[in-house]
Amino acid sequence: MKIEELLKPCPECGSRDKTQHRDFEKEFMAYAHNGELKCSNCGHIFITRDEAIDIRRAEEAENNEEE
Repeated sequence: MKIEELLKPCPECGSRDKTQHRDFEKEFMAYAHNGELKCSNCGHIFITRDEAIDIRRAEEAENNEEE
């Protein structure tokens, strides 16, 4: 997600505060991937966990193609 999208106000309540949830690796708890992104005020979901996984897989596929 681009920084411009992170700065947009929530369409439900207008708040700019968001919470980024993280999916931690079970083997290495210090390493994590971005998960669900939602409004800190009303809970509106900008990106679901499944969408975050799809984005991550697409980025990994692009990186593998470049190598």
